[in-house]
Amino acid sequence: MLVKLDLRRQKQQRPKPRYSPDAEHELRVAQTEFDRQAEVTRLLLEGISSTHVNHLRCLHEFAEAQATYSAQCYQYMLDLQKQLGSSKGDVFPSTFVGNADTLSPPLSTSPPAATLPLLQAVSPNPADGTLNPCEVKPPASGTRKARVLYDYEAADSSELALKADELITVYSLPGMDPDWLIGERGNQKGKVPVTYLELLS
Repeated sequence: MLVKLDLRRQKQQRPKPRYSPDAEHELRVAQTEFDRQAEVTRLLLEGISSTHVNHLRCLHEFAEAQATYSAQCYQYMLDLQKQLGSSKGDVFPSTFVGNADTLSPPLSTSPPAATLPLLQAVSPNPADGTLNPCEVKPPASGTRKARVLYDYEAADSSELALKADELITVYSLPGMDPDWLIGERGNQKGKVPVTYLELLS
């Protein structure tokens, strides 16, 4: 009984924790600051996500603009190539199309096809309405010699196959495409592309 009384007395004599209004205030201030920093962090993360989406959209638009610009440049170069070829009679190789590994022949150093001798008008072939080179006779004088720069496979019977470094006789016909000439080699005759030739004197 005495032991129980002593325990009660010790509990009553133990000092109670003091209540501090300042500590509670500091706790509330710290909690408020923590909540504010958490909100700022959340907003920053949302901003980063939104910025990332905007950057991806801008990159996509830039890629589309570059593709459109490249297509327009390609078309302009083709139009310019056609205009120069039709105005001067020169032929420019198709360096803008096809596989990049395929080598195109360089620009011909030959003079315009308009300076080549012309034949008198020849009646077109009644079967297809086109000139048949095999039925055309070369002019008595004024034909020119040309050296073949590259091998060329004839696409049809109206064209003449060529071998590099060989010499052929060439001349033009009225109404012919300026990109082509009539070429003769022995008994063979047919159309040949100007870009594959180097016109000689």
